Amino acid sequence: MARLGLSYTAEEGTVYNYILDNFGDDSYPRTYVATATFDTSVNGTNILGGPARIQKYTWAIASVVPSANAQGFEAMFRAWDLDRSNGFAAAVGIVDETFGPSITTTAVFVTPPSYTRMGPYYTMISCGLQEI
Repeated sequence: MARLGLSYTAEEGTVYNYILDNFGDDSYPRTYVATATFDTSVNGTNILGGPARIQKYTWAIASVVPSANAQGFEAMFRAWDLDRSNGFAAAVGIVDETFGPSITTTAVFVTPPSYTRMGPYYTMISCGLQEI
């Protein structure tokens, strides 16, 4: 089963943990931030560019969860955003088991969450995170 675990511990001490496993379609939420480049010089030589590190991951998440979990996810985002705005090193822990070997890393929100009502008991969370 493809699943994505997110965790954040706020500066004030609250710990938030969420498992997202209902992505709505067959697409995986993880891809790469395209920082490597390929070009051809004037004389036809191939030029590879980009940072001297492996490319980072990005997650475009859309997951249906019980509405109570969506409210908790909103509280986690607000705690993360408060810590970030106060200058703390705010990072969300991620365990990604959606494709291939499990990946454990940290990320920041690059697209704040939005929410869609999916009936009386469920809400879809949509947001974006990028590995740091």
